[in-house]
Amino acid sequence: MTTGQNTFGPGLPPSSTVFVHFALDVVQLLQQAGPGGLDQDSFLNAYFRGNPPVGQADQDAWWEEFKRAREYSNNLFDKGISPWAMIRARPGARRGQYFYHIVGQRDNDRVNIETDPASLDLLDDFTDRRWRTQTRSRQRVRAAEALALIVQGTKTNNQALIDRGQGLLGEIVILSPGLAAVNFDTGMLMEDLQQLANSRDPHIRLLNKQVHSALDSGRKLERDVDAIVHSVLTLAQIYTKGSQKALP
Repeated sequence: MTTGQNTFGPGLPPSSTVFVHFALDVVQLLQQAGPGGLDQDSFLNAYFRGNPPVGQADQDAWWEEFKRAREYSNNLFDKGISPWAMIRARPGARRGQYFYHIVGQRDNDRVNIETDPASLDLLDDFTDRRWRTQTRSRQRVRAAEALALIVQGTKTNNQALIDRGQGLLGEIVILSPGLAAVNFDTGMLMEDLQQLANSRDPHIRLLNKQVHSALDSGRKLERDVDAIVHSVLTLAQIYTKGSQKALP
């Protein structure tokens, strides 16, 4: 580990060998940070072995390099490259303060998770709040897009637009930490289950019964949700327009 040595300075391109070694140092420091993670002050203190730069501009420049290293590591983690880590941040008590934590680290064809539950618990509270906010925004945009396609398709007698809109309204996304643990990703969507159902791999075919059962449950949920949505939107038209005009 090159911690504290003057072999690296802020501003080198991520493609340089020196930057790669620095990014690996960042991953190692985060491994050693404990459940509290690393903020700017604790990173500088650890990297420079108790003698961080004095000037605020220099400290900020090194912190930017830390964040670049974090992005570099995350990108390679997503590509399945060992030994890079997935690194997430949470806000601290001070304005602009963020603590960074390792969530998981690639080890050839597997992912080693952060072993300290206290670290992940701190992250979970923050990401849960962001999840609710960002998911609501995403769903509102998706719903607006679907309804706009249906309206436009109805006005122009374009069945393809109507079908696209109805398809968006009928989307069901299945999120499961259990399924996410299989490949340390978002989990499996209905399309993923369909691919498994059609797989010719003899090992996958051993799961055929469970896969088809999950598909049947998902399709029933799609039908039930679609019926609820159509009924509620129909009722909304009755109350706002005073008539039961058919929806597109």
